Amino acid sequence: MTALAVALAAAGMTSGCTLLPGEPRTQVSATTARPPATPATTTTEPKLLTPYTVVRGDTLIQIADRHGIHLNDLVRVNNIADPTKIFVGQILLIPPPPGPNAGPALTIAPATDPILPPLLPTTTAPPVTAPGSG
Repeated sequence: MTALAVALAAAGMTSGCTLLPGEPRTQVSATTARPPATPATTTTEPKLLTPYTVVRGDTLIQIADRHGIHLNDLVRVNNIADPTKIFVGQILLIPPPPGPNAGPALTIAPATDPILPPLLPTTTAPPVTAPGSG
């Protein structure tokens, strides 16, 4: 394809091409420079879940630590209702470890309780004596 054909195609001026009402017309000359070539980008495959078979003595915390992931991610990916119950032979899906810029693994929300009035110190009053007893 010639540079002019590329420029015309980029401008939408190929044969049979029409402008919609209100669209501006683009003027393209034969001397229009070709846009700089973009560098080839390398595509990385998305990180997949890795299967892991639970063996005797495993705990979710140990498995998460061994694979460099957060316990909550392991529980969430595997839809585990009770993190204290896993079984020998159970196949867990291990998510990829977080990236270096992933941020904190745990964020703590601010307290939502209303501010309670301060507690006042209690004082001990002198014992009350009944009239005439003394």
